[in-house]
Amino acid sequence: MEAIRSLACSLWGSVTFWKAAAICFALLNLKTLPIVWHIRVYRYFFKHGYLITPAVEQPARPCTEVLEPVSIFSRAPIMELDFNMHKSNSTYFSDLDVSRTALMSNIVVKGAALLEKRLHAQGKKGFLGFILGSVYTSFKREIPAYTKYEVKSHVASFDQKWIYIVTYFLKPGKGKKGQDDPEVLKKRLYAVSISKYVLKKGRYTVPPKDVFEAAGYTPFLFDTAENGHATGVENGHVNGDAVQRKEAASDVQSDEWERLKAEIDRGLTVVEPIIAQEEKLMEDYVHKMSKPGFA
Repeated sequence: MEAIRSLACSLWGSVTFWKAAAICFALLNLKTLPIVWHIRVYRYFFKHGYLITPAVEQPARPCTEVLEPVSIFSRAPIMELDFNMHKSNSTYFSDLDVSRTALMSNIVVKGAALLEKRLHAQGKKGFLGFILGSVYTSFKREIPAYTKYEVKSHVASFDQKWIYIVTYFLKPGKGKKGQDDPEVLKKRLYAVSISKYVLKKGRYTVPPKDVFEAAGYTPFLFDTAENGHATGVENGHVNGDAVQRKEAASDVQSDEWERLKAEIDRGLTVVEPIIAQEEKLMEDYVHKMSKPGFA
């Protein structure tokens, strides 16, 4: 007992011990250290050719590929835990930053130089960048300490201004067994989030369609329609009445666009309640701030 006590006192007073403990603690909380968030985010820009991709036409890709999800994986270290020893709700948003960046970099970075060139030719000035408009998150299950989880993001819909991204925090799947069972899928879900992005060139809002086309995604058919009804993305709604569908150059392109449009329309029905809720919250804010005690 005396030997143990002597060893403990020796370690307590040892500078080497505390250095080793500090290094160990830092390694166990690597993702929360200063600058690490920036590395996690910006590495996806450079991974996909930011600053080195020339301003040239990109190889054509099916437009439906903009809907493909991108996943990152992470764990919840000690510095991300709350008093219940679960991942703190506030820390989900830093993972969302990384996940959304991984997704959008994968989709649009290769076309960024060409888009800059086109906008410059139109006289648009200023910095080109994505701006986060809002985030809604629903927490379903807690993530225990150091548990591995998947963060999967995808473009759910877009309109003339906003790109809507849905993100799932998931328990990593184990093979395909039971993956079609709704109850199994629900038990995998830790949280779900809806974010909306806008791309700005200075004060100019860049339509998402232009962003995707610069990256090589085709076709985006938004013009004339045979039935006189809009089928494109305009005025904040995919099914707006200002844009009409033009006749497809080929059956293959037409089918590709129809598949994309069907998914965009479906995604819009998912995010519309959140959009409407934002408007109601703003109306309520104005109402409340006119009352005594709020202003």
